[in-house]
Amino acid sequence: MQKPITSIFWPTDLLKPKPLDNLVVVGYKVDEKVVVIDFVQYSKFRKLNLKSNKPNLCLEIIGTVNFHHMNYRMFKFDTKFGKPVMEQNENLILFKPPLSRKLEYYSIKHIAVNIFWTEPVLDTIPDPENTCTRLCLHFDSRPKLTNLKEVIKFINLTEYSRYKLLHSGSNSRPLYSKLLGSLLNWIGSVVLATYQTTIVPLCGLLIFILNYPLWQHSDPERTITLSSSSFLFHQLNFRLKQFQYLPCQFLKLRNSMLETEDLIIKGTKFSPGAYIKLYNTLWLILNDLLLGIITSTLLSKYHDQLHIGINSTIIGFESFLVNLIHWLMNSPAGFKLNNELAEFFGELIMWVLDFWNEFVLQYFTRNSSTVLKLVTVLTRFGGFNLLIATILDCLSIVTFHLHCFYFSSTRVFNWQSHILRSLFRLFYGKKYNILRNRIDSNNYEFDQLLFGIIIFTLLVYLLPTVVAFYLSFVSGRIVGMLITTALEFVLVTLNHLPIVALLLKAKHKERLPGGIVFEYESNGSDAFCFKLMARPLSLKEIFNSHIKSMLNFNLINLQESQGYRTKLGLADVLDQWGRVSPIKIARKIVLGEVFGSFDYKKLF
Repeated sequence: MQKPITSIFWPTDLLKPKPLDNLVVVGYKVDEKVVVIDFVQYSKFRKLNLKSNKPNLCLEIIGTVNFHHMNYRMFKFDTKFGKPVMEQNENLILFKPPLSRKLEYYSIKHIAVNIFWTEPVLDTIPDPENTCTRLCLHFDSRPKLTNLKEVIKFINLTEYSRYKLLHSGSNSRPLYSKLLGSLLNWIGSVVLATYQTTIVPLCGLLIFILNYPLWQHSDPERTITLSSSSFLFHQLNFRLKQFQYLPCQFLKLRNSMLETEDLIIKGTKFSPGAYIKLYNTLWLILNDLLLGIITSTLLSKYHDQLHIGINSTIIGFESFLVNLIHWLMNSPAGFKLNNELAEFFGELIMWVLDFWNEFVLQYFTRNSSTVLKLVTVLTRFGGFNLLIATILDCLSIVTFHLHCFYFSSTRVFNWQSHILRSLFRLFYGKKYNILRNRIDSNNYEFDQLLFGIIIFTLLVYLLPTVVAFYLSFVSGRIVGMLITTALEFVLVTLNHLPIVALLLKAKHKERLPGGIVFEYESNGSDAFCFKLMARPLSLKEIFNSHIKSMLNFNLINLQESQGYRTKLGLADVLDQWGRVSPIKIARKIVLGEVFGSFDYKKLF
């Protein structure tokens, strides 16, 4: 009868046993698979306690080395290849023992890189309306644990099992080590309790103030709060939430660092999610503060030059707008426009520019030095992101009149193009049926045709003037949106970059397992020999996982901003990000629709 195939997983640091020592090989058995953990000297073997309170976690004797025993097999080593000699029905699989204290471990599935504190919802909510989904809910469709998964869990137990073997039958730790550990735990508990009783309530109070509705409306999207109306207050709100969630992240990390057999065998011990979240948050805050200190120093050093440069830029920009309007009023680029309509638009815009220049821009330029000093202080103590948020707010205030010009010209162009399309259908006897949402045939009277032709002719002659002003403000809108979108992407990067995962990828990639790989190795015998290796996450997998968690974070924030009145999905989040698509922007420009960037304050 042919013997069943047995796989023996052997640590790479146990390939060269001392030839004069009588050793006992101990490990775990999982069906037809064996996981070797360590060598134990035969003289100390009787003092060891291999039993555990859980039957499936008991270490067993696998064999012996350098001596014969009537009940166990003796492993021999090939001096040429430096590997244990196996029988024909046995597969030797070598593995590097993972260091659990450094969060090294093997995993069949790749881990999720999630630096956000929200729980994932995109892949966990089934659709109850789907008949197949409702049927599946009545049955347990979860995959059963395979032997390989169980073996991987026992391989991850290697360091802990060796620690238990080392201290089995003796005092675990010296007294000074216990006292030092207790003292450090007590200091950490005191610091954590102080933080939770002082900083966390203060952060909660400030978050409540920043999100308190200044203008209440039945529609949550129209409710005005400090954090929803200003990038600066929104950044402060985000930073306060980070400080508020730090104790929770620290407690999750400390609980995951506890080395017990239950946590390791369940897989919760090897969960880098808490590790990545906590240290990524701390690293981003530290980087932000360091960049803020450096930037504030530069702002203080070049204060006078920046003050003069800001004022000259504002004055030059307003002069450019005035010259542009005068150019549009007087046959731009040689094109003959409607003088009366161009003069009407130009005088109206000039009146708004004069008003804005006198009551807003002059006040801003007179106090730009004070504003720059205030921004310098905020940057020094609040970080570089506060500077970006303040710049976005200042741009929104200074260019508010341009947004009004763009919106007004877009509405005029949209109305005119819509009327022209409707009148064009009149020539071939068609009309739009608003009730059925389709184009129907229609018999027009002579007076209707005559009146339509007159209106159509007038609008066609006025169209070039409207298009000239419309394209001018559309160009300004595109330039302004490019600047604000670029600054918003800088905020997204500095606030939500998975920098810890990238550093682990460069320095300690064993902490980012993306699966396992079996590599064949020659051992000079009939038995097969493989090497088990952890495949680290690639950069593509890191960013794909990060983008997925970020979209989940966007969905939760977008749902919260709408007051949970309607159920949103991933399509709503993608629609927000799709607003910056050049194709969609070009389509809206042609149709005369208002376009804009994604709503940063709702998504983040």
